[in-house]
Amino acid sequence: MSVRPSPWPEATSELLPNSLFKFAHEYPDVIYAEYFSDPNDLAAGYRQITYRELANAVHATAWWIEKTVGRPKSPDGSKTMVYLGENDFRYGIVALASVMVGYKMLFPSPRYGAAAIARLIDQVSSKIMLTSDIPLPVVEPVLQQYPMRTYALPSQAVLFEKDTQPYPFTKTFAQHRHEPLVVLHTSGTTGFPKPIIWSHDWADSYVRSFNLSSPPVTEMFRRSDRRVMFLFPPFHASGIVRQLLLGITNGLLTITPPGAATPGEIMERMADALEFLMEREEQGRRVDVLALPPPHAEYLGTHPALLDRIVKTAKVVLFSGGDISLAAGTAIASKMQLTNDIGSTELGLWPSLVRSEDGTWNGEKVEDLWRYVPLHPALNIRLDPVADSPEGALCEAIMVHNPEHEWVQPIFKIFPDSKEKSLGDVFIRHPHHPGLWKHAGRIDDLLNFSTSEKFHPVAAETKIAGHPHVEECMMVGTRRPRASLIVRLKERAGVEGVKGVWELVQKVNVEMPVYARIERDMILVVEEAFPKTAKGSVRKKGVVERYENEVEEMYKVAAGGA
Repeated sequence: MSVRPSPWPEATSELLPNSLFKFAHEYPDVIYAEYFSDPNDLAAGYRQITYRELANAVHATAWWIEKTVGRPKSPDGSKTMVYLGENDFRYGIVALASVMVGYKMLFPSPRYGAAAIARLIDQVSSKIMLTSDIPLPVVEPVLQQYPMRTYALPSQAVLFEKDTQPYPFTKTFAQHRHEPLVVLHTSGTTGFPKPIIWSHDWADSYVRSFNLSSPPVTEMFRRSDRRVMFLFPPFHASGIVRQLLLGITNGLLTITPPGAATPGEIMERMADALEFLMEREEQGRRVDVLALPPPHAEYLGTHPALLDRIVKTAKVVLFSGGDISLAAGTAIASKMQLTNDIGSTELGLWPSLVRSEDGTWNGEKVEDLWRYVPLHPALNIRLDPVADSPEGALCEAIMVHNPEHEWVQPIFKIFPDSKEKSLGDVFIRHPHHPGLWKHAGRIDDLLNFSTSEKFHPVAAETKIAGHPHVEECMMVGTRRPRASLIVRLKERAGVEGVKGVWELVQKVNVEMPVYARIERDMILVVEEAFPKTAKGSVRKKGVVERYENEVEEMYKVAAGGA
């Protein structure tokens, strides 16, 4: 195989297909990514994809689209196709191939119900759906609600093995920078997901912002000599960043772990895969980073035997997309480096400053450094106080447009007429280190009581969720006189589990303002799993809608109306 260049060559002011073809020509045998040939049989080995193979697959898919679907009348990306498929590299492949033919792709999360997906498709007026060769179960219900022309994309294996001629592509960044690259969508945490269009200009801005050098950006995903096992799904913004931006413009080598149904099953199979890679393929080399959604990091931190296995095969755990409990984070951080980063559909992965591996900041030991992010000053973020909390003021992140350095602010490629834009996230400043900020949830999480008082519940929810008998929980109270708690317990928690949770709630209550405290008669125990977003976080509006009648009855009884 060719030697992997380090640092990776610059790829700015280029359309992504052209960047890929450039690297495929210069470094044809360098490994782009790896995945296991048979997820059910690790002994079958894993497949290494070269940049030449990736480029060939993109060309093959572009020819397939033209032959099967046809070229659009206006090849400027104004027409949208939808892809619902298995979790593999076809997402990145079809994204680039569709651009070459003149379309753009929308990637809905298959985890949403048919109604939400159909509504999302309707917002972009798409008439064409591509599916994987083995259709996902959600495809048929979506088509029943929103009929479309449907075509099955060839398998991933076929695309990588197919030898094809280059598909003609003569567009340049200078002339076509404002055309669409891909359509993603918001998480839908507080309602139906909304489409977000990334243009080529957005992608270029992101690439530039991720490679800031003064002060330097964290090297977690920047160094091309690192190998990252990446668990985020390819239909999610983080997955597209992985396949198109980190993999192509940063040269980061990523590995797809074997799939499974639950976070626990996935993490156990990931441990098996890491041991296989270390013992059979990499002569003792550990994977550099495990990139995990919060539920998977939480599982890792609460299963000591699993953590002991992971410590031997990986160097760093990075989580993003939400919080994990203090107990889980402390357990991981006691044995290996743990860090977190912030990302969003509109901004991608936010640039942050370099953090030390030994848990120090500015020469001082910070016990829970893994909970904090040092935001890069080039982002030009203003943090406005919106509410109080036991840990300090909750501040809403507002990005202010900086015309002199707008290339480090991709969000203004989506909202070009805005002078400032709320990022929707709230943070708490570290009590002793003003440059460190802890992500405390979303501004939409804020509970607005009928008494006009406000409370942000994420810190309290995280503490309660850390109880060994709690599977998940959520506070409610907007437009109500006081707070309540919806909680799902783990199997076999029983009466003792309920008693233990109430004891913890009482302790958490002491830290909260009186108007936000949870009384025993305001706890609703449920059995069904909470609805989830594409990134695995709780879809709060969905929870409220699912248990609306039960919550209403609980408040009615508490008010003496039963």
